[in-house]
Amino acid sequence: MPTPIPLTLPAILSYLTVGVSVVAGMMGLASFRRLSTQLRYLAALTIFELPLEVAALAITLVHGNNLFLMPLYTIGELTLLALLYQRTLQLHTFARVAPWAVGGFAVYALVDSLVLGVSWYRPGQQIVQSLLILVMVGLYFWKLLSELQVRYLAKEPMFWVSTGLLVYFLGYLQIALFSNYLLQHYSLQFNRNVWAVHTLLSIVLHSCYCVALWMRPQK
Repeated sequence: MPTPIPLTLPAILSYLTVGVSVVAGMMGLASFRRLSTQLRYLAALTIFELPLEVAALAITLVHGNNLFLMPLYTIGELTLLALLYQRTLQLHTFARVAPWAVGGFAVYALVDSLVLGVSWYRPGQQIVQSLLILVMVGLYFWKLLSELQVRYLAKEPMFWVSTGLLVYFLGYLQIALFSNYLLQHYSLQFNRNVWAVHTLLSIVLHSCYCVALWMRPQK
């Protein structure tokens, strides 16, 4: 049997991250039929992430390297979020550019993974993905502020999704930018604490997904 991970704060946060991801995925499965076409892309995203999160934790429990899952995760996440925001924004220019941006990122991520190997952390992919998603989130808030058609933001599912993505990817972008520097100049324990912050951000993001899937959108 695999040796259990000691119940340190980073380990507890990792378990919580998978737990929240499982809840979000189950909510996506349960509510898929009643959701609008727009939010079905969010449900599809949570369902897509569910087996990857569980597999990553299982590999960690046996002290294996789960980084080979990352390119698949980032490409799938970006694709489904682009479809979600394409449906939400209804912007002709975005609809034309998004497929090219996603396709270009997919090619870059696959080539980068093949060149550097799938068992190494590749911050370049995370930086590019974070910037692309932050652009989509920024467009949503720009349209939200310019049109002001939502009366109660707390009752708008896409507001929760976009807020979660904004918090997560602003934090994740900082980690990805300085990850190599931290590995070279700081202790292993300090780096573990930094990645514990990442798991906390992931909990916030998937909690926002759960809220968006639970509520009914305004008319």
